[in-house]
Amino acid sequence: MEPKLHQYQEDAKNWILSHNSAGLFLPPGLGKTLISLSALDVILKHTDIDRILIIAPLRVMYLVWPAEIKKWGFDFSVGILHGKDKDTTIRQKYDIYIINPEGLKWLFGNHARLFEKFNFMLISDESTLFKNYASQRFKLLKKHLAHFTRRVILTGTPAPNGLLQLWSQIYILDFGKRLGTGITKYRNKWFIKDYSGFGYNMMDGADTDIYRQINDIVMHKSNDELNLPELLSNTIQIELPLDAMGAYNDMKNEFVIELESDEDITAVNAAAKASKLKQIANGVVYGNERIPLFIHDEKLNAAKELVDSLAGSPLLIVYEFLHDLSRLKELFNAPHIGSGVSGEELSEIVHQWNNGEIPVLLIQPQAGGHGLNLQDGGCHDILHYSITFDLELYAQVNARVHRQGVKNHVTIHHLVANKTVDQKVMRVLEGKANLQNELLEYLIK
Repeated sequence: MEPKLHQYQEDAKNWILSHNSAGLFLPPGLGKTLISLSALDVILKHTDIDRILIIAPLRVMYLVWPAEIKKWGFDFSVGILHGKDKDTTIRQKYDIYIINPEGLKWLFGNHARLFEKFNFMLISDESTLFKNYASQRFKLLKKHLAHFTRRVILTGTPAPNGLLQLWSQIYILDFGKRLGTGITKYRNKWFIKDYSGFGYNMMDGADTDIYRQINDIVMHKSNDELNLPELLSNTIQIELPLDAMGAYNDMKNEFVIELESDEDITAVNAAAKASKLKQIANGVVYGNERIPLFIHDEKLNAAKELVDSLAGSPLLIVYEFLHDLSRLKELFNAPHIGSGVSGEELSEIVHQWNNGEIPVLLIQPQAGGHGLNLQDGGCHDILHYSITFDLELYAQVNARVHRQGVKNHVTIHHLVANKTVDQKVMRVLEGKANLQNELLEYLIK
Protein backbone atom coordinates (compact mmCIF):
# COMPACT_ATOMS: atom_id res chain seq x y z
CA MET A 1 0.00 0.00 0.00
CA GLU A 2 1.37 3.41 -0.96
CA PRO A 3 2.29 5.51 2.11
CA LYS A 4 0.03 8.43 2.96
CA LEU A 5 2.12 11.58 2.58
CA HIS A 6 1.62 14.98 4.16
CA GLN A 7 0.92 17.74 1.66
CA TYR A 8 4.44 19.15 1.95
CA GLN A 9 5.79 15.65 1.32
CA GLU A 10 3.64 15.33 -1.79
CA ASP A 11 4.94 18.71 -2.94
CA ALA A 12 8.52 17.62 -2.37
CA LYS A 13 7.95 14.29 -4.13
CA ASN A 14 6.54 16.12 -7.14
CA TRP A 15 9.49 18.51 -7.03
CA ILE A 16 11.84 15.55 -7.50
CA LEU A 17 9.67 14.07 -10.24
CA SER A 18 9.46 17.33 -12.17
CA HIS A 19 13.19 18.18 -11.98
CA ASN A 20 16.03 16.10 -13.32
CA SER A 21 18.17 18.06 -10.85
CA ALA A 22 16.43 18.72 -7.55
CA GLY A 23 17.47 19.97 -4.13
CA LEU A 24 15.37 19.43 -1.01
CA PHE A 25 16.37 21.65 1.89
CA LEU A 26 14.10 20.30 4.63
CA PRO A 27 14.86 20.13 8.37
CA PRO A 28 15.75 16.69 9.79
CA GLY A 29 12.83 14.52 10.81
CA LEU A 30 10.46 15.67 8.07
CA GLY A 31 10.64 12.54 5.96
CA LYS A 32 13.22 13.29 3.28
CA THR A 33 13.88 9.55 3.03
CA LEU A 34 10.19 8.69 2.61
CA ILE A 35 9.77 11.52 0.09
CA SER A 36 12.72 10.23 -1.92
CA LEU A 37 11.54 6.61 -1.80
CA SER A 38 8.07 7.61 -2.97
CA ALA A 39 9.61 9.50 -5.89
CA LEU A 40 11.95 6.60 -6.70
CA ASP A 41 9.01 4.22 -6.81
CA VAL A 42 7.57 6.28 -9.67
CA ILE A 43 10.91 6.87 -11.39
CA LEU A 44 11.92 3.20 -11.46
CA LYS A 45 8.52 2.16 -12.81
CA HIS A 46 7.91 4.91 -15.35
CA THR A 47 11.27 6.19 -16.62
CA ASP A 48 14.38 4.68 -18.17
CA ILE A 49 16.27 4.91 -14.86
CA ASP A 50 17.06 1.36 -13.77
CA ARG A 51 19.47 1.82 -10.85
CA ILE A 52 19.85 4.31 -8.00
CA LEU A 53 23.07 5.25 -6.20
CA ILE A 54 22.56 6.80 -2.77
CA ILE A 55 25.52 8.40 -0.98
CA ALA A 56 24.93 8.69 2.77
CA PRO A 57 26.79 8.73 6.11
CA LEU A 58 27.66 5.26 7.35
CA ARG A 59 25.02 5.09 10.09
CA VAL A 60 22.32 6.42 7.76
CA MET A 61 23.36 3.90 5.12
CA TYR A 62 22.86 0.96 7.47
CA LEU A 63 20.11 2.10 9.82
CA VAL A 64 17.90 4.58 7.97
CA TRP A 65 17.39 3.68 4.30
CA PRO A 66 16.87 -0.09 4.72
CA ALA A 67 14.60 0.48 7.72
CA GLU A 68 12.47 3.07 5.90
CA ILE A 69 12.11 0.82 2.85
CA LYS A 70 10.92 -2.02 5.09
CA LYS A 71 8.72 0.24 7.23
CA TRP A 72 6.76 1.64 4.31
CA GLY A 73 6.54 -1.59 2.33
CA PHE A 74 8.50 -0.62 -0.78
CA ASP A 75 9.67 -3.60 -2.80
CA PHE A 76 13.07 -2.18 -3.76
CA SER A 77 16.06 -4.49 -3.70
CA VAL A 78 18.98 -2.89 -1.84
CA GLY A 79 22.72 -3.49 -2.01
CA ILE A 80 25.01 -2.02 0.66
CA LEU A 81 28.39 -1.11 -0.85
CA HIS A 82 30.47 -1.41 2.28
CA GLY A 83 32.53 -4.12 3.91
CA LYS A 84 34.10 -7.29 2.57
CA ASP A 85 31.19 -8.21 0.24
CA LYS A 86 30.99 -4.90 -1.64
CA ASP A 87 32.71 -6.23 -4.81
CA THR A 88 30.17 -9.04 -5.00
CA THR A 89 27.28 -6.69 -4.28
CA ILE A 90 28.15 -4.18 -7.02
CA ARG A 91 28.21 -6.97 -9.63
CA GLN A 92 24.66 -8.01 -8.75
CA LYS A 93 21.49 -6.26 -9.90
CA TYR A 94 19.80 -4.10 -7.26
CA ASP A 95 17.33 -1.25 -7.59
CA ILE A 96 19.22 0.79 -5.01
CA TYR A 97 22.89 0.80 -4.09
CA ILE A 98 23.94 2.68 -0.94
CA ILE A 99 27.51 3.81 -0.27
CA ASN A 100 29.25 6.18 2.13
CA PRO A 101 31.49 8.96 0.74
CA GLU A 102 34.67 7.13 1.73
CA GLY A 103 33.69 4.32 -0.64
CA LEU A 104 33.61 6.49 -3.77
CA LYS A 105 37.30 6.03 -4.50
CA TRP A 106 36.81 2.25 -4.59
CA LEU A 107 33.57 2.50 -6.57
CA PHE A 108 34.74 4.82 -9.33
CA GLY A 109 38.23 3.36 -9.34
CA ASN A 110 37.09 -0.22 -9.89
CA HIS A 111 33.57 -0.09 -11.33
CA ALA A 112 33.24 3.16 -13.28
CA ARG A 113 32.18 1.28 -16.43
CA LEU A 114 28.93 0.26 -14.74
CA PHE A 115 27.81 3.87 -14.91
CA GLU A 116 28.34 3.90 -18.65
CA LYS A 117 26.49 0.61 -19.09
CA PHE A 118 23.41 1.30 -16.95
CA ASN A 119 21.18 4.35 -16.44
CA PHE A 120 21.86 5.54 -12.89
CA MET A 121 20.21 8.20 -10.74
CA LEU A 122 22.14 9.86 -7.91
CA ILE A 123 20.89 10.87 -4.47
CA SER A 124 23.24 12.63 -2.07
CA ASP A 125 21.65 12.17 1.34
CA GLU A 126 23.18 15.01 3.32
CA SER A 127 24.78 17.06 0.59
CA THR A 128 26.94 18.90 3.10
CA LEU A 129 29.13 15.80 2.92
CA PHE A 130 30.37 17.54 -0.25
CA LYS A 131 30.50 21.12 1.07
CA ASN A 132 34.32 21.12 0.82
CA TYR A 133 35.07 21.75 -2.85
CA ALA A 134 38.72 20.72 -2.31
CA SER A 135 37.93 17.32 -0.81
CA GLN A 136 38.77 14.11 -2.61
CA ARG A 137 35.18 12.92 -2.31
CA PHE A 138 33.84 15.97 -4.16
CA LYS A 139 36.51 15.77 -6.84
CA LEU A 140 35.71 12.09 -7.42
CA LEU A 141 31.98 12.72 -7.65
CA LYS A 142 32.43 15.78 -9.84
CA LYS A 143 34.43 13.74 -12.35
CA HIS A 144 31.59 11.23 -12.72
CA LEU A 145 28.49 13.44 -12.38
CA ALA A 146 27.71 13.27 -16.10
CA HIS A 147 26.92 9.55 -15.74
CA PHE A 148 23.80 10.39 -13.68
CA THR A 149 20.86 11.64 -15.75
CA ARG A 150 18.96 12.53 -12.56
CA ARG A 151 20.53 14.02 -9.44
CA VAL A 152 19.01 14.89 -6.05
CA ILE A 153 20.62 16.50 -3.00
CA LEU A 154 19.05 16.34 0.46
CA THR A 155 19.94 18.42 3.52
CA GLY A 156 18.49 20.53 6.29
CA THR A 157 21.63 22.61 6.79
CA PRO A 158 22.84 23.62 3.32
CA ALA A 159 25.07 26.52 4.39
CA PRO A 160 26.15 25.65 7.95
CA ASN A 161 29.32 27.74 7.99
CA GLY A 162 28.63 30.35 5.33
CA LEU A 163 27.56 30.51 1.70
CA LEU A 164 31.00 29.60 0.36
CA GLN A 165 30.09 26.01 1.24
CA LEU A 166 27.05 26.10 -1.02
CA TRP A 167 28.93 26.13 -4.32
CA SER A 168 29.99 22.47 -4.49
CA GLN A 169 26.56 21.23 -3.39
CA ILE A 170 24.76 23.12 -6.14
CA TYR A 171 27.42 22.06 -8.64
CA ILE A 172 26.23 18.47 -8.13
CA LEU A 173 22.89 19.56 -9.55
CA ASP A 174 23.82 21.88 -12.42
CA PHE A 175 27.56 21.52 -13.23
CA GLY A 176 28.13 25.14 -12.20
CA LYS A 177 25.46 26.72 -14.38
CA ARG A 178 24.04 28.91 -11.60
CA LEU A 179 26.94 29.63 -9.25
CA GLY A 180 29.89 29.31 -11.60
CA THR A 181 31.84 26.42 -13.09
CA GLY A 182 34.63 26.81 -10.53
CA ILE A 183 35.03 27.99 -6.94
CA THR A 184 37.22 30.89 -8.10
CA LYS A 185 34.46 32.24 -10.36
CA TYR A 186 31.99 31.87 -7.50
CA ARG A 187 34.22 33.73 -5.06
CA ASN A 188 35.17 36.46 -7.53
CA LYS A 189 31.54 37.19 -8.35
CA TRP A 190 30.05 37.31 -4.86
CA PHE A 191 32.87 37.54 -2.27
CA ILE A 192 35.87 39.66 -1.34
CA LYS A 193 38.86 38.71 0.81
CA ASP A 194 38.65 39.77 4.42
CA TYR A 195 41.21 41.99 6.11
CA SER A 196 43.37 39.03 7.14
CA GLY A 197 43.62 37.71 3.59
CA PHE A 198 42.69 34.17 4.71
CA GLY A 199 38.90 34.30 4.51
CA TYR A 200 36.12 35.82 2.43
CA ASN A 201 33.20 38.12 3.09
CA MET A 202 30.13 38.47 0.91
CA MET A 203 29.66 41.56 -1.17
CA ASP A 204 26.60 43.68 -0.44
CA GLY A 205 23.48 41.98 -1.79
CA ALA A 206 25.38 38.83 -2.76
CA ASP A 207 23.34 36.54 -0.53
CA THR A 208 20.06 37.60 -2.14
CA ASP A 209 21.53 37.16 -5.61
CA ILE A 210 22.86 33.68 -4.74
CA TYR A 211 19.49 32.59 -3.39
CA ARG A 212 17.82 33.87 -6.55
CA GLN A 213 20.20 31.88 -8.75
CA ILE A 214 19.28 28.52 -7.20
CA ASN A 215 15.62 29.19 -6.51
CA ASP A 216 14.41 27.16 -9.49
CA ILE A 217 16.08 23.87 -8.51
CA VAL A 218 15.89 23.90 -4.69
CA MET A 219 12.77 23.50 -2.53
CA HIS A 220 12.35 24.51 1.09
CA LYS A 221 9.33 24.59 3.39
CA SER A 222 8.84 26.95 6.32
CA ASN A 223 8.40 25.73 9.89
CA ASP A 224 4.81 27.01 9.91
CA GLU A 225 3.95 24.77 6.97
CA LEU A 226 5.68 21.80 8.59
CA ASN A 227 3.98 22.02 12.00
CA LEU A 228 7.23 21.73 13.96
CA PRO A 229 7.14 22.26 17.72
CA GLU A 230 8.27 25.65 18.99
CA LEU A 231 12.03 25.82 19.57
CA LEU A 232 13.17 27.81 22.61
CA SER A 233 16.70 28.79 23.63
CA ASN A 234 17.92 29.12 27.22
CA THR A 235 21.37 30.41 28.20
CA ILE A 236 22.63 29.27 31.60
CA GLN A 237 25.35 31.70 32.68
CA ILE A 238 28.36 30.26 34.50
CA GLU A 239 30.82 32.31 36.57
CA LEU A 240 34.27 30.74 36.79
CA PRO A 241 36.10 30.80 40.13
CA LEU A 242 38.96 33.31 40.37
CA ASP A 243 41.70 30.68 40.04
CA ALA A 244 39.98 29.11 37.02
CA MET A 245 39.54 32.52 35.42
CA GLY A 246 43.22 33.21 36.06
CA ALA A 247 44.22 29.95 34.36
CA TYR A 248 41.94 30.82 31.45
CA ASN A 249 43.42 34.30 30.99
CA ASP A 250 46.97 32.99 31.24
CA MET A 251 46.36 30.54 28.42
CA LYS A 252 44.48 33.11 26.37
CA ASN A 253 47.33 35.61 26.65
CA GLU A 254 49.84 32.93 25.72
CA PHE A 255 47.83 32.14 22.59
CA VAL A 256 47.52 35.81 21.64
CA ILE A 257 51.31 36.21 21.77
CA GLU A 258 51.76 33.02 19.74
CA LEU A 259 49.18 34.06 17.16
CA GLU A 260 50.76 37.48 16.74
CA SER A 261 54.23 36.01 16.20
CA ASP A 262 53.28 33.09 13.95
CA GLU A 263 53.21 34.08 10.28
CA ASP A 264 51.92 30.61 9.31
CA ILE A 265 48.90 30.62 11.59
CA THR A 266 45.86 28.92 10.03
CA ALA A 267 42.22 28.48 10.92
CA VAL A 268 42.97 24.86 11.83
CA ASN A 269 45.58 25.51 14.49
CA ALA A 270 43.76 28.61 15.72
CA ALA A 271 40.73 26.37 16.30
CA ALA A 272 42.92 23.90 18.18
CA LYS A 273 44.02 26.68 20.51
CA ALA A 274 40.43 27.83 20.98
CA SER A 275 39.61 24.23 21.90
CA LYS A 276 41.97 24.47 24.87
CA LEU A 277 40.13 27.56 26.08
CA LYS A 278 36.80 25.73 25.70
CA GLN A 279 38.15 22.89 27.82
CA ILE A 280 39.14 25.26 30.63
CA ALA A 281 35.68 26.84 30.46
CA ASN A 282 34.21 23.34 30.81
CA GLY A 283 36.34 22.55 33.86
CA VAL A 284 39.04 20.13 32.68
CA VAL A 285 41.87 20.58 30.19
CA TYR A 286 44.20 18.05 28.60
CA GLY A 287 47.75 18.49 29.85
CA ASN A 288 50.95 16.83 28.70
CA GLU A 289 50.43 13.36 27.21
CA ARG A 290 46.66 14.09 27.20
CA ILE A 291 46.32 13.71 30.96
CA PRO A 292 43.15 15.57 32.10
CA LEU A 293 43.85 18.36 34.58
CA PHE A 294 41.01 19.45 36.88
CA ILE A 295 40.14 23.19 36.85
CA HIS A 296 36.60 23.59 38.28
CA ASP A 297 33.15 21.99 38.69
CA GLU A 298 30.91 24.93 37.79
CA LYS A 299 29.45 23.47 34.60
CA LEU A 300 29.05 20.04 36.16
CA ASN A 301 27.11 21.60 39.05
CA ALA A 302 24.91 23.57 36.64
CA ALA A 303 24.14 20.41 34.67
CA LYS A 304 23.10 18.65 37.87
CA GLU A 305 20.87 21.60 38.84
CA LEU A 306 19.13 21.40 35.45
CA VAL A 307 18.57 17.64 35.78
CA ASP A 308 17.15 18.15 39.28
CA SER A 309 14.85 20.92 38.06
CA LEU A 310 13.47 18.69 35.29
CA ALA A 311 12.33 16.24 37.98
CA GLY A 312 12.68 13.13 35.90
CA SER A 313 11.84 14.58 32.50
CA PRO A 314 14.42 13.23 30.01
CA LEU A 315 17.44 15.35 29.14
CA LEU A 316 19.79 14.93 26.18
CA ILE A 317 23.25 16.29 27.06
CA VAL A 318 25.61 17.17 24.21
CA TYR A 319 29.29 16.77 25.08
CA GLU A 320 32.45 17.48 23.09
CA PHE A 321 35.49 16.20 25.00
CA LEU A 322 36.14 12.73 26.39
CA HIS A 323 37.09 14.11 29.80
CA ASP A 324 33.66 15.77 29.95
CA LEU A 325 32.04 12.47 29.00
CA SER A 326 33.76 10.59 31.81
CA ARG A 327 32.69 13.15 34.42
CA LEU A 328 29.10 13.29 33.16
CA LYS A 329 28.83 9.50 33.06
CA GLU A 330 30.05 9.27 36.64
CA LEU A 331 27.67 11.97 37.86
CA PHE A 332 24.50 10.73 36.13
CA ASN A 333 25.31 7.04 35.56
CA ALA A 334 24.15 7.69 32.00
CA PRO A 335 24.76 5.85 28.72
CA HIS A 336 26.28 7.67 25.79
CA ILE A 337 26.18 7.76 22.01
CA GLY A 338 29.66 8.31 20.68
CA SER A 339 33.13 6.81 20.69
CA GLY A 340 33.35 3.16 21.75
CA VAL A 341 29.66 2.33 21.28
CA SER A 342 28.98 -0.57 18.89
CA GLY A 343 26.10 -0.68 16.43
CA GLU A 344 24.29 -3.25 18.55
CA GLU A 345 24.75 -1.17 21.70
CA LEU A 346 23.57 1.95 19.86
CA SER A 347 20.34 0.25 18.74
CA GLU A 348 19.61 -0.83 22.31
CA ILE A 349 20.33 2.64 23.73
CA VAL A 350 18.04 4.28 21.17
CA HIS A 351 15.32 1.71 21.91
CA GLN A 352 15.51 2.29 25.67
CA TRP A 353 15.60 6.08 25.26
CA ASN A 354 12.56 6.12 23.00
CA ASN A 355 10.74 3.88 25.50
CA GLY A 356 11.35 6.44 28.24
CA GLU A 357 13.69 4.15 30.19
CA ILE A 358 16.70 6.52 30.23
CA PRO A 359 16.42 9.84 32.12
CA VAL A 360 19.75 11.29 30.92
CA LEU A 361 21.49 10.45 27.63
CA LEU A 362 24.89 11.80 26.61
CA ILE A 363 25.59 12.37 22.93
CA GLN A 364 28.57 13.50 20.90
CA PRO A 365 27.33 15.54 17.90
CA GLN A 366 29.69 13.87 15.42
CA ALA A 367 28.27 10.47 16.37
CA GLY A 368 24.60 11.43 16.58
CA GLY A 369 24.24 14.20 14.05
CA HIS A 370 22.59 12.18 11.28
CA GLY A 371 20.10 9.36 11.11
CA LEU A 372 19.02 8.96 14.75
CA ASN A 373 15.40 9.37 15.82
CA LEU A 374 15.35 10.31 19.51
CA GLN A 375 12.00 12.09 19.68
CA ASP A 376 9.78 9.29 21.03
CA GLY A 377 10.96 9.16 24.65
CA GLY A 378 9.19 12.28 25.85
CA CYS A 379 12.30 14.47 25.76
CA HIS A 380 11.77 18.22 25.38
CA ASP A 381 15.14 19.45 26.64
CA ILE A 382 18.66 19.40 25.18
CA LEU A 383 21.68 20.69 27.10
CA HIS A 384 24.84 21.77 25.26
CA TYR A 385 27.48 21.19 27.95
CA SER A 386 30.04 22.32 25.38
CA ILE A 387 28.95 24.31 22.35
CA THR A 388 30.43 23.43 18.97
CA PHE A 389 31.55 26.03 16.43
CA ASP A 390 30.02 23.86 13.68
CA LEU A 391 26.45 24.94 12.98
CA GLU A 392 25.72 21.80 10.97
CA LEU A 393 26.58 19.54 13.91
CA TYR A 394 24.77 21.88 16.31
CA ALA A 395 21.57 21.94 14.22
CA GLN A 396 21.64 18.25 13.42
CA VAL A 397 22.00 17.09 17.01
CA ASN A 398 19.17 19.42 18.09
CA ALA A 399 17.03 17.91 15.36
CA ARG A 400 17.29 14.46 16.94
CA VAL A 401 14.57 15.72 19.30
CA HIS A 402 13.13 18.79 17.53
CA ARG A 403 11.09 16.84 14.99
CA GLN A 404 7.54 16.36 13.81
CA GLY A 405 5.38 14.48 16.26
CA VAL A 406 6.91 16.05 19.37
CA LYS A 407 4.21 17.70 21.46
CA ASN A 408 4.76 21.09 23.08
CA HIS A 409 7.97 23.06 22.75
CA VAL A 410 11.60 21.93 22.76
CA THR A 411 14.14 23.92 24.80
CA ILE A 412 17.82 24.09 23.89
CA HIS A 413 19.89 24.93 26.98
CA HIS A 414 23.46 26.27 26.68
CA LEU A 415 26.06 26.33 29.45
CA VAL A 416 27.98 29.56 28.80
CA ALA A 417 30.93 30.57 30.94
CA ASN A 418 31.07 34.36 31.19
CA LYS A 419 34.11 36.19 29.80
CA THR A 420 35.24 33.10 27.89
CA VAL A 421 35.24 31.68 24.38
CA ASP A 422 31.79 30.22 25.11
CA GLN A 423 30.28 33.64 24.49
CA LYS A 424 32.17 33.95 21.21
CA VAL A 425 30.94 30.52 20.08
CA MET A 426 27.34 31.55 20.75
CA ARG A 427 27.78 34.75 18.72
CA VAL A 428 29.36 32.82 15.84
CA LEU A 429 26.55 30.24 15.82
CA GLU A 430 23.90 32.93 15.90
CA GLY A 431 25.54 34.72 12.98
CA LYS A 432 25.81 31.57 10.90
CA ALA A 433 22.29 30.55 11.78
CA ASN A 434 20.96 33.90 10.63
CA LEU A 435 22.81 33.54 7.33
CA GLN A 436 21.43 30.07 6.77
CA ASN A 437 17.90 31.06 7.78
CA GLU A 438 18.00 33.84 5.18
CA LEU A 439 18.88 31.24 2.56
CA LEU A 440 16.12 28.87 3.61
CA GLU A 441 13.46 31.58 3.90
CA TYR A 442 14.26 32.80 0.40
CA LEU A 443 13.81 29.30 -1.00
CA ILE A 444 10.36 28.71 0.52
CA LYS A 445 7.94 27.43 -2.10
